[in-house]
Amino acid sequence: MSSTVAHAAGPKSLDSAWVRQQFPSLQTQVNGQTTAFLDGPAGTQVPRQVVDAIANYLLHDNANTCGAFSTSRQNDAMIAGARQAMADFFNCTPDEVIFGQNMTTITFALSRAIGRELKAGHEIVVTTLDHDANVAPWRALEEKGVVIRQVDIHESDCTLDLEDLKRKITNKTRLVAVGYASNAVGTINPVAEITRLAHAAGALVFIDAVHYAPHGAIDVKALDCDFLACSPYKFFGPHMGTLYGKREHLLRFSPYKVRPAPNELPDRWETGTQVQELIAGIAAAVDYLAELGRKHDPAAQDRPAPACRALGSRCRPLDQADVPLAGAPRRSRLPTPSATRA
Repeated sequence: MSSTVAHAAGPKSLDSAWVRQQFPSLQTQVNGQTTAFLDGPAGTQVPRQVVDAIANYLLHDNANTCGAFSTSRQNDAMIAGARQAMADFFNCTPDEVIFGQNMTTITFALSRAIGRELKAGHEIVVTTLDHDANVAPWRALEEKGVVIRQVDIHESDCTLDLEDLKRKITNKTRLVAVGYASNAVGTINPVAEITRLAHAAGALVFIDAVHYAPHGAIDVKALDCDFLACSPYKFFGPHMGTLYGKREHLLRFSPYKVRPAPNELPDRWETGTQVQELIAGIAAAVDYLAELGRKHDPAAQDRPAPACRALGSRCRPLDQADVPLAGAPRRSRLPTPSATRA
């Protein structure tokens, strides 16, 4: 799986022609014109190796899990490999990686499981800066008497009001839900600092990294967050979601699942048959990022934070956003529009 490539010359300029060649959809024409895809934030195009991985699964490994026959065993090996790929991506262990339909569905499932332990008067903190997928699942717990506190923003620059956040985290707070980066305006939140504030009050932290994951390296160990979710279809993979959860929390909370489903990790959180051909595509997407990183810098490692550590400023995660908004410092933005052209 993970490996280190022998040191060679330092980083070179990004070979955009090579990158375009990896994406079959960039050959699409509409009315005889080359197509430009402007909907990257809603879902990226996929490279050939993702297409091939999905097709290969359907042609050669199409079976359900845990069977005694060859295609089932191949399927099990594929899922284990994909879980390792996302573990490399998050910097965690494979049994802390959960696959699901999408980030929204995963977050609802997690909120219901956490909600089993919450009582009337317990509080959850959300933010005005977040996508509703990281607000509605927690607000759904209001029917149990859980109190939702919503942190405001500075309208002048669309950044989170950290003083308001500090006021709203109390000894009643059980969870803080915050986005790594805003899908609407690109603001990057200081999630490590927010995690420290929440933990100091005894609260858990859930991070929505859907918009950040395509742009910056993620290290859940360094962040010390309790949960983090992202969507592979935002970084050249198929339409699925993934969740990182600290092992102790994934074991502590009880997900809703069918009775025959295993109670061990990670299976207890993946009740029902997964879309296994798309899981094959997730592994291929992470491998594409690793290949892109090696293409740019032959000294780059294979997988952990694969492309961003090699591409450096070209990933533009922290200090260089291409589309600063009115009054906003460049250092705190991610690009929100996305264009791909053949």
